[in-house]
Amino acid sequence: MKKMFRLSSAIAAVALVMSPLSVAQAEDEAIEATSVVLSTMPLTEVLNLSRADFDENLGDYDIFTYLFMEVWGAKPVSAVGVISDGYVPLTAFIPTDRAFRKLTKAITGKRLKNESVIANTVMSLGVKAVEQVLLYHVVLGAPIESPAALQANGAVLTSANGQTFKVNVSGTVITLVDKDKTRKNAVVLLGKVDINSGHTQVAHGINQVMLPKLS
Repeated sequence: MKKMFRLSSAIAAVALVMSPLSVAQAEDEAIEATSVVLSTMPLTEVLNLSRADFDENLGDYDIFTYLFMEVWGAKPVSAVGVISDGYVPLTAFIPTDRAFRKLTKAITGKRLKNESVIANTVMSLGVKAVEQVLLYHVVLGAPIESPAALQANGAVLTSANGQTFKVNVSGTVITLVDKDKTRKNAVVLLGKVDINSGHTQVAHGINQVMLPKLS
């Protein structure tokens, strides 16, 4: 899948500790937080989230694409659709296909190799649960690019599902501490940061799927 990886300087006055924001509030905050004019290319465009091309490359985002499409298809009014609206500023931490394989191993005890099987195994958790997991990876508000993230040790971010996760930084290692205490925490992949840099929506690849508390 096509991916755009570009590094840029930090956006001034990025709000790293957030309370839950509505889409309208997120837009207003981004306008007020920086004088930089950002373009409005949504993440769905740069990540090619129009179809899931299952392959043998576990370093891209085919499974995330599939899950996004399944959830949005089942729930057209789902908040996951926000990543298709370039006017809504946000930061997304997107698990690679390999990250989802780790999750399915924790679920099934098996090391699944086929991306289609992995994706369907995750979807077997149910649309509601997968929706909450996807939203847990999205933070509304002024986009957080990697230079700012590297200075964010101790920050607590509020995700689009209303739950929080913590940012720990040691040197150049950015760890995201989620609600699941039984698995390793996600680490931002520095070779996959600042996807869609300079736009209102920015993403970073991560090596684990973060899990919220699921009701």
